Amino acid sequence: MNIKGSDNGGFIWGSDLNDTIDGGKKNDWIEAGKGDDRITAGDGQDRIMAGAGHDIAWGGNGSDAIHGGDDDDLLYSDASYPLYVSDPHRVIPHSGEGDDVIDAGRGRDTLVAGDGADVLTGGDDGDAFVFRFHDPMVGTTHCYTSVMDFDTKQDRFVLDAAHFGGDRDLFGANFINHSKGFPGEFVDTFYNGAAEGAHGEHVVVITDRGFASAAAAATAIDHEARGDIIVYHDEKTLGQDGETHGATLAYVDSANHAHAFAHVDNLHDMSDLTSLTAENFGFI
Repeated sequence: MNIKGSDNGGFIWGSDLNDTIDGGKKNDWIEAGKGDDRITAGDGQDRIMAGAGHDIAWGGNGSDAIHGGDDDDLLYSDASYPLYVSDPHRVIPHSGEGDDVIDAGRGRDTLVAGDGADVLTGGDDGDAFVFRFHDPMVGTTHCYTSVMDFDTKQDRFVLDAAHFGGDRDLFGANFINHSKGFPGEFVDTFYNGAAEGAHGEHVVVITDRGFASAAAAATAIDHEARGDIIVYHDEKTLGQDGETHGATLAYVDSANHAHAFAHVDNLHDMSDLTSLTAENFGFI
């Protein structure tokens, strides 16, 4: 069933069938109901309740809240088409169109971060957190996506690499491809341990100390190169008990220089980082 909202915004109710729902140009509240739905919120500050079913939802421009509900969902923070759809006229903004909140709920979900300061919660089951941009900027202020509940046993960070995977490059993906050879494969070289033991691996997880900045983490390892990913504890979030309250993912621009693109709020101590493996990092 095709359901179209008003350009003035308001409530949009779906059915228990497989719906295609289009929001208006202003603030919408979309209740999709059951069924495998395709939901596009459009402009405005919107709230999407995808409900049961295998749903695909796009937040659109503006600061949106998306709740996936049960089952396996594909949830986009911004107005981007699916990873496997080609449209040469589609342009993904690179200046930040909104700070979105996505709560995927149960199921093996895919959450796609946009170019703002998004907050992503995968919920139960194994989820994929997809990043297209290693330099998410809003105006001139650097910001990052926050992942609230990364499960090292079953979740994955997925990095969208430029010139890799065909039509995905139309969306402005700007990671460097460090997969083992095919889209969806995990990283080709991986290191987890003390900073002094890292020597040029493409994903480096530092587990012996925290850092005050991404540049400091990059300086602590050897032979890092553009495109490498560093995972470290943020020294600025150390509590009085010495326990850290989050980890940072950073992208290496050049020797001794990197910038943060994601923060993982629930990786509280070093033992959480030691459980990360190469299979937690994929490329598309």
